[in-house]
Amino acid sequence: MHTKPTPDSQISLFFKSYTIKACSIFILVSFLVGAPSQANAGFFDFLTGATDAKTANADDNNTDNTNDFGTDDSSLGNSQNLHLLESSMNPDVKNVNDCTNVDMDDGALVPSTCDMGIGLENSSNGEMRVYEVQAGDTLSEVAMQFDVSMNTIKWENNLSSNTLKVGQKLNILPTTGVKHIVKKGDTIEKIAAKYDADAEDIKVFNGLSGNSSLKQGDILYVPNGVIKAVVVVEKPSSIKRPIVDNSTPVVSGYYMKPTVGPITSPYGSRRRAFHYGVDIGAARGTPVAAAADGVVIETLDSCREGRSSCGGRYGNYIVIAHNNGTTTRYAHLSRVMIGVGEQVAQGQRIGSTGNTGHSTGPHLHFQIEKSNGKTIRPVF
Repeated sequence: MHTKPTPDSQISLFFKSYTIKACSIFILVSFLVGAPSQANAGFFDFLTGATDAKTANADDNNTDNTNDFGTDDSSLGNSQNLHLLESSMNPDVKNVNDCTNVDMDDGALVPSTCDMGIGLENSSNGEMRVYEVQAGDTLSEVAMQFDVSMNTIKWENNLSSNTLKVGQKLNILPTTGVKHIVKKGDTIEKIAAKYDADAEDIKVFNGLSGNSSLKQGDILYVPNGVIKAVVVVEKPSSIKRPIVDNSTPVVSGYYMKPTVGPITSPYGSRRRAFHYGVDIGAARGTPVAAAADGVVIETLDSCREGRSSCGGRYGNYIVIAHNNGTTTRYAHLSRVMIGVGEQVAQGQRIGSTGNTGHSTGPHLHFQIEKSNGKTIRPVF
């Protein structure tokens, strides 16, 4: 037996049915409108945020395309396609402008108008190293490998000749120069005078302040220091007296600046490091000229960019011997234009700047050495 619905129950059923239909329609419409803008939001988020999303999109469309840097981002599209900003301190060397069109004009270097890269060498960390001689090693190759002079190795290991033996252990100093064990009465100034070195370089390299006191037995590294040669000559009285060979060639005015560009890394000592020359910032391909008249005694042109140890970290380089007893080195070249044995004149083009060897950007490393291996601060 069926009971006839009362008017009140009919009204209740009507409202329940209407409410369910209305909610279903609202959910469907909200999903269609709000889902694209809230694809990553939760269920309740898109229900409540659809209107906000539409408002936000409208606001975005009404703004211009200028970013914080004052440039137009309209061509960038989706933010997922934005290019990361790259540090200017480590430029992509492949994007550095070539300066192959820069040339010599009547023997003079023409200033470059190209973008200029900057590179700095990283030096030793200040620690003594021990190297075991391998078959085929020569003293010059070992010295080049560790970026020190041959005399530095000979002095530290008491070598009387350049001959090495397989298996021989060599102490390698962290810098070209000498090791000094502090004795009673020593001062930085006395040590500097003994080894023809710079007192400030000794302080900086060894991390000493102006009021640092030396202790007997302390080990100091003397950057660019030399053990002065003692020559014994006969006198009529038959008394032998030592003569110190400490001649220094005239530097000022003798050398010209070998390429155009600013000095990006000067000569001298850093803490636990020493820069033996100067770095001149110049774009790849900038002409390099001989700093003085001389004869080419060494070249290397087989290094490719990216091989940091090639050429003893110098990369492609040229070494020229001069009449005043010094040699000049031109390193990190992209092109070597002369060969061993050739006579060169001051200002003559010999190569092009590059980024070979241990280098972080196109530049020229220029270095002057005396015959005893001591480097000299370049003065142009």
